[in-house]
Amino acid sequence: MGYQNAQAVYDISRTGRLAKKRGENLTVYAMAQLVLGYMAINTYDWDRARNQPPEKLRKVNAPCRYYTLGWRAIADAYGMILLTPEQAMSENADKEIEKRENTIRKNISNAWLFLQERGVIKKLEPASLGKNAGFLLMLGDDEENLAVERWARQCLNLPMIW
Repeated sequence: MGYQNAQAVYDISRTGRLAKKRGENLTVYAMAQLVLGYMAINTYDWDRARNQPPEKLRKVNAPCRYYTLGWRAIADAYGMILLTPEQAMSENADKEIEKRENTIRKNISNAWLFLQERGVIKKLEPASLGKNAGFLLMLGDDEENLAVERWARQCLNLPMIW
């Protein structure tokens, strides 16, 4: 799961799609790259050679490159909400955690917005009470991305939008 997707993230990064201008230079948007990398390794791979879902995923009607784990999974995986020992022992520990969570949630949401603007991810389903948003990773060329989206929409019983 996710190995080919992770390789596709490196391909996208090499083209500059994860870069943003900072002063006179281009720099990689590290949070967006981190977020996209996590999403890629935690979604099913697409068979790039055949431009179709792998046989085992076709049999169970599972979407490829479809991420639904939410911001917290990313934050937890990278230890983004950890407190220092001093913060954890203070009487304001709960407030510190809440503050960190809000900051990290905003940073990840901003990364998702950047990735959507760059056409690297596409929100297929919005978040709702008790359910994270569903993002489709657009890691290939136009033809591949269209095939991935068709398959995901078919699996999720969503209409194809032209």
